[in-house]
Amino acid sequence: MRTLTRLLPGLVMIIVASAILLAMDGSRRRAPKAETIALFQITERPALDETIAGVQMGLEESGFQLGRDLRIQKFSAAGDLATANSIAKQILEGGFRMVVTASTPALQVMAAANGKGKMQHVFCTVTDPFGAGAGITRTGHPAHLAGIGTFQPVRETLRLAREMLPSLKSVGVVWNPAEACSEACLREARDECSKLGIRLVEATVDSPTGVGEAAAAVAAKDVQALWVGGDNTVEACISAVVKAARDAHIPVFTNGPSLAKDGAFVGLGADYLEVGRTAGKMAAEVLRGRDMSSIRIENVVPQQLAINLGALKGLEGGWTVPPAVLKRAAVVIDANGKKTTRAAAAAPTPAPAPTRKWRIHVIEYVDSLTMAETRRGVFDELPKLGLVEGRDYEIHRGCAQGDTATLSGLVDAARTAQADMIVPTATPALQAAIGKVKDVPIVFTSVGSGVAAGAGKSDTDHMPNVTGVTVASDFVGMMALLKECLPRVRRIGTLFVPSEVNSVLYRDLMAAAAKQAGLELVTVPVSGMSEVADGADALAGRVEAICQLSDNVALTSFSAISTAARKARIPLFGFATGTVTEGGAAVALARDYEDAGRSCARMMARVMRGESPAGMPFEPLKTSRIVVSRRNAAALGMRIPDPVIKRAGKVVD
Repeated sequence: MRTLTRLLPGLVMIIVASAILLAMDGSRRRAPKAETIALFQITERPALDETIAGVQMGLEESGFQLGRDLRIQKFSAAGDLATANSIAKQILEGGFRMVVTASTPALQVMAAANGKGKMQHVFCTVTDPFGAGAGITRTGHPAHLAGIGTFQPVRETLRLAREMLPSLKSVGVVWNPAEACSEACLREARDECSKLGIRLVEATVDSPTGVGEAAAAVAAKDVQALWVGGDNTVEACISAVVKAARDAHIPVFTNGPSLAKDGAFVGLGADYLEVGRTAGKMAAEVLRGRDMSSIRIENVVPQQLAINLGALKGLEGGWTVPPAVLKRAAVVIDANGKKTTRAAAAAPTPAPAPTRKWRIHVIEYVDSLTMAETRRGVFDELPKLGLVEGRDYEIHRGCAQGDTATLSGLVDAARTAQADMIVPTATPALQAAIGKVKDVPIVFTSVGSGVAAGAGKSDTDHMPNVTGVTVASDFVGMMALLKECLPRVRRIGTLFVPSEVNSVLYRDLMAAAAKQAGLELVTVPVSGMSEVADGADALAGRVEAICQLSDNVALTSFSAISTAARKARIPLFGFATGTVTEGGAAVALARDYEDAGRSCARMMARVMRGESPAGMPFEPLKTSRIVVSRRNAAALGMRIPDPVIKRAGKVVD
C-alpha cells in the first residue's frame, strides 16, 4: 500500500502528460491541410508579373494566409508553347486544387488540357475570352472555368496619339497572328484607324527573334509612330521595338503602362496589379464554394496612363504632351529618367457615400420564377457596394400580383411617400412608372427592352430620369440548343400575351430566330393566367416541342404549361433557371436574373452617389447558362444529349 502511495504522484504525471500529448496529436490530425493552387503565366514580362502579384494580393485580402491556409506554386513557360503544354499537363496531374492562368495563351493551353473539367480554372489578363477558343461564349462558359477579360483600350490609345500629334496620318505595328489576343487588338486598331483616317502599316512575326527586324522594316515605311497592342511575343521584345523607333526618330505607343520604363513614349492600358487582385478575389470565392457557372465573364480594365517624357528627345514631327493629358497620367517618367507615381490617379477613387438616406420603392408586377432571383441580386449586392440599409437607404417593396390597377396604385403610393428612387422589375411596372413619374430617378431591371417599353429611342437616347438593365432572352442560341437536343424537330410552339409589350417583342424575336434555324413557330395567345392551362393544352396538340418565352404570365403559371407538356409527352424548354428547377422544363437557356439584380444595384448606387440617369445607357445583360434536368426530360419523353449536359452550367439531378 505504501509502495502504491509513493508511485501515485508519478503515475498521475504520466497520465496527464500522455493526455496532453494525445490532445496535441489529435489537434494536429484535425488541423485542415493547406491546399495548393497553381499560378501559370505564359512568359515573364511586367504585365504578367504584376498580374500574378495581384492574384496573391487578392487571395490574402480575402482572408487566405499564404503558406498556412493556401500554398502557391508558380509556373512560367518562358514564351515557349511546347513548354506551356508540358506545364499544363504537370498542373493537371499534380493534385492542385485550382489553377489561375495569366494571358490568353496560358488560358488556351490550360483549357485544352483540362477539357474534361478535372480541376477548377480561373483566368485573367486575357484580351478577348470569347475569341480564345476555350469554350467561352457570350451566352455561357464551362462549369469549371471562369475569369475576367481585359480588353486593352486600343481605340483610346490611337485617339490619344492623334491628340498628341493632330497631323498623325500613319502608324506601324508588329504582331503575331498566332496569338488570338493580338488579332483581337488588331481588328480594333484597323477599325479605329479607318475612322480616324490613319494608315495602319502591319508586319507579322512568328517568334521573338524576328521582332526587331520587323519593327525596323515598318519604321522605314514612312510611319509617324509605332504601336504595340496586347501581343505577348512583341511585348517581350519591347527594347527591340524602342530601338527601331529611336533610329527612325518616332515614338512608341503601347497598351502596357509598365513598358514606359523600357522606353515607350506612352503606355495606356490596364493596371495589371488590380486585374490580378480582382482575379484573386474571384479565386477566393470559388475556393470557398461559389458555383463557377454563376460567374459572369466581364471586361475588367482599371485604366492606367504612363508617360515617358524622356522619349520625346530626338522625335521628329512636333509631338507634344498636352497639360490635360499629363495631369491624368498615373505614372510620369521625366527627361532624367526619374519616375513619379501619382497614387491618387493610379488608385481607384473611393466611392462617395450618399449625402442622404434614400427612400427606394421596388415595384413588381408579379411574383414570378425570375423575380425572386432578381430581388436576391439587388438586396445582396447593395451592401457589397458599401451601402448600409437604414443609414444610406430604406426599401419599400410592393407587388401588383398581375393586376394593372394595383400596379398604378403602387406608383401613386411611391409618389405620395415622396420616394427618392423607383425600381420597376418588369416591363409593365416600368411602363406604369414612366407614365406618371418624370422628376424622380427610375432604375429598372428584368425588362426585355427599355425602348419597346417606351422609355427611350435607344439605349443611349432615353428619358433623362430613367436607366436600367435589359434582359432579352437569347433566342438564336436557344434555337441552336433545341436542334441539338431534338435534331428531327420541325415545329415548336409558345404561348404569348398580346397585351404585354415584352411578350410580343419576344414572340417576334423568337419567330425570326426560328425561321433562321429552319423551324416553324406556332403561337397561341392568352390574355391572363386563367387561360394558360387551356392554351397550353391546345398548343401541345399542335407542336413537337414547347419552347416557352419568358413573359410575366407564363413565368407565373409555368406549372400549367409543364402539365400540358407531360400529358402530351413532348419536350419543354424555357428561358429561366426556375423553369427547370421549379417549373418542370427539361432544358433552359437562362439569363442570370440574379446577375440582372446585381447590375441594377450597381446602377442604383451610382445614382445614389450623385450620377444622373440621363448619362447612363440602358445596360443589356448578355450572359446565359444552360440548365438541365434529366428527370424532367424523362417525364417529357426526351433524352438530353451528353454534350449538352457537359456544357450545362447547372444540372439539377
